[in-house]
Amino acid sequence: MQSRIRATAIAGFLAGATFAFIASTAGALAQSAIRVVVNGEAVTSNEISSRARFLRMVDRTTTGASVERAAMEELVEEKLKLQEAKRVGIEVSQAQVDAAFGSIAQRLKLAPAQFAQALSSQGISPETMKSRIKTQMVWQQLVMGRFSRSINITDSQVIDALAKKDGKGKADAGAAAGAGTTAEYTIQQVILIVPAKGGDAGARGKEAEALRTRVTGCDGLVQAVKPLKEALVKNIGKRTADELPEQFREELGKMEVGKLSKPMRSALGLEMLMICNKRDVGGDFSIRSKVEQELRNQEGEVFSRRYLNDLRRIAVIEYKK
Repeated sequence: MQSRIRATAIAGFLAGATFAFIASTAGALAQSAIRVVVNGEAVTSNEISSRARFLRMVDRTTTGASVERAAMEELVEEKLKLQEAKRVGIEVSQAQVDAAFGSIAQRLKLAPAQFAQALSSQGISPETMKSRIKTQMVWQQLVMGRFSRSINITDSQVIDALAKKDGKGKADAGAAAGAGTTAEYTIQQVILIVPAKGGDAGARGKEAEALRTRVTGCDGLVQAVKPLKEALVKNIGKRTADELPEQFREELGKMEVGKLSKPMRSALGLEMLMICNKRDVGGDFSIRSKVEQELRNQEGEVFSRRYLNDLRRIAVIEYKK
């Protein structure tokens, strides 16, 4: 009974994540046939069957040919994303993937080994889940690098969305947007991975301090971090102090725009923040910020789908019978 409850919790967590880390499976059948070739790379019937099992786990209403087709298309898209990442030189290390896997386990209050065992009991290979995590990580970097500067949510868009959301008309939305001010920060985050076993926190600390001295703005941050091993930049977006991790709130007031904060130790390693922009905004910011983030996510999804469609359009995809 306990294992069933835990399996249900895992399925619910994975199914509910939006642009988050989700899982795939690798087949264990004795024989496998090539079903699709994507720019010269094969997708096998074993892979499709395994992915279909995962899809059934997160949504037990899916059955038959539809889930098999959905599994095949997911794997085709995965190939396209990884191929594009290789083309532009984006890499994600195994340590980064393991850290992300451990982070998911932590949210489920499981050790990584327990999480892996729970997945295996449901027919989901931990290693192929990590492969799916890697795909998600590189795709996020690809989308951010190509489209982040194109996404611009205006105040009028936020006010219109507020009006539609609460159903009370633009007058109330405008009043909410003008009642008081609070500081809004546009932030990027740098993470230097320190493996739990064999990691050299001292050496990473020196790398962090060296990075702080040579980086002078958000525009060059990704390129400055790229040469470092097991390091990544995350676009946090717009946040107020109370929306950030507690350890950064006090540091925020001391930070200058375009400068990295002091490195803070976390479960992943060393983390730093950089303020790209700061402004005073009006209104009930908790509501305003949520609406703005929803609009940003919607545009991001549109850009992501457009990018993937472009890759499909120029790809050579051969479906086998």
